[in-house]
Amino acid sequence: MPGVRLLCFDGSQAAGFFYHDMNVEDIRRLYEYNAWANARSLGAVGRLKAEEFTRESGGSFASVRDTLVHMVWAEWVWLRRWLGESPRVTFDPAEFPDLARLRARWDEVERGRAEFIEGLTDESLQRMLTYTNARGEQWSYTLSDMFLHVANHSTYHRGTLTTLLRQLGREPTSTDFLYYIDDLPTAEPV
Repeated sequence: MPGVRLLCFDGSQAAGFFYHDMNVEDIRRLYEYNAWANARSLGAVGRLKAEEFTRESGGSFASVRDTLVHMVWAEWVWLRRWLGESPRVTFDPAEFPDLARLRARWDEVERGRAEFIEGLTDESLQRMLTYTNARGEQWSYTLSDMFLHVANHSTYHRGTLTTLLRQLGREPTSTDFLYYIDDLPTAEPV
């Protein structure tokens, strides 16, 4: 079948699981979900006191704020890479003293990404893109694989936020994909 490959978990081309090349509609849906999940996470974080937002957590990043800054930076840096740039900077958490400033930057990134996705074709998703990371190393991947990577990265760190919120005695929110599906408006019966 065109666009479908059978892969084994060992990488051979025999039996295993189905993989199909991503298309623009898949990417659009994935990133609509990503924006929904990020918004829910930011809503849960919005219930924190200022001190809790920046409290040292002992995790991969120093605090809830620092985890969020890493997430928005990652989404920003990948957008820049898709646009042909190779930024070698990271965001300084001190530039985001409160959630409002962080949300503003996230809104910019999401608007830019939505505009970028609107210009995609199914064929362009299979294009190889090369970028240079912050360590000066050059990497090349298909655009569709980069899109999957970024969405998975954000999902991973939303899970981190869930843990951090629980450690603070706060209630996290669910960002499961099927909850997103349940939140979608339903069509009126004809």
